[in-house]
Amino acid sequence: MSRREFDQAILDGEKYLIVDNLVLDVKEFIRAHPGGKFVIGRCIGLDISKYFFGGYEMESGTVHSHSYYAK
Repeated sequence: MSRREFDQAILDGEKYLIVDNLVLDVKEFIRAHPGGKFVIGRCIGLDISKYFFGGYEMESGTVHSHSYYAK
């Protein structure tokens, strides 16, 4: 999927995000995300690799590192 196709899909209402160069459809996972749907909802359309792998924090003030299972 090209970036242009990705951006158009987001505009069309798809719930995609990027982690480690993979496009993930999180439409069904949003409700089950252990960190809450708000966190993923704020990331729709973004490359969240730096957050997923624990390099940056969002707003909580703590850096979260995902488990091996999550990865």
